[in-house]
Amino acid sequence: MEVLPADQFTFEQLTDAYNQTRVDYLVPMPMNVARLREYAHVYDVNLPCSCVAVAGETMLGLGMLGLRDGRSWITRLGVLPSGRRKGTGNAIMTWLIDRSAQNGVDAVWLEVIKGNDPAHRLFRKYGFSETRDLIVARRPPGVDTGFQPSPIASITNLNHEDALILLAHRRQPANWLNQSESLQNVRNLSALQIEMANGGKGWVTYHAGLLQLTRILVEVIQGDPVEVTANLLYALHDRHKRQDAVTENLADDAVWQGFQAIGYFESFRRIEMIKPMKSSRGFLPRR
Repeated sequence: MEVLPADQFTFEQLTDAYNQTRVDYLVPMPMNVARLREYAHVYDVNLPCSCVAVAGETMLGLGMLGLRDGRSWITRLGVLPSGRRKGTGNAIMTWLIDRSAQNGVDAVWLEVIKGNDPAHRLFRKYGFSETRDLIVARRPPGVDTGFQPSPIASITNLNHEDALILLAHRRQPANWLNQSESLQNVRNLSALQIEMANGGKGWVTYHAGLLQLTRILVEVIQGDPVEVTANLLYALHDRHKRQDAVTENLADDAVWQGFQAIGYFESFRRIEMIKPMKSSRGFLPRR
């Protein structure tokens, strides 16, 4: 077995290998070439620092590495059926951590789907520790939860640049998927900002596709988190009645309760894990 930089392979080869790693995965996540290209762009995946494990002409597994200021992120790690029980996962992890160290990061991040015990054990073996659970949730269109909105003093529609400004001033820690660096790489974000009659304030940012709302993030500025969140989302879905909605990596807190009040349900959970590096000057989740 040898481990090679991922930029020695085409996106078609990487996509095919990735899909083979997920044939019996806990949560199916099929990928196509266009989506993988977009994924690499949005999440700052560095292909020369990412890798593919091979034996001769046979691809055994792959792993990708996102790189940002002071931190890296291991993602899309998978082993093909032909590469299992051969040390492939260990070889990929060693490569990605070594490349992180060469880039002088303070910490390496990753997520593992809750219930994927073999991967969870592998990451703990390499010094990763759990930081929090993160929720992936959905809401189908037309859900009637019986929710009654509170009196609203004002609702303001905001554009892409306004949304980025709001995201840059978040008070809550963000995961790699919804950090400002990721969302700056997304086109056509929108936002709603509300002020309630009782003084509650908050905003929601999102991306409105033809069939689906994604990248839905809420920040409560003032007032009851459940009430403000539910009213924000009610206003959002009142404007986008026909779209399915998905939001990734929500913290399990009062804001999540507001999502539930408006009809969101949990699809699955990820466990965020972080490994401090020897050169660490201390690390915190970035906004």
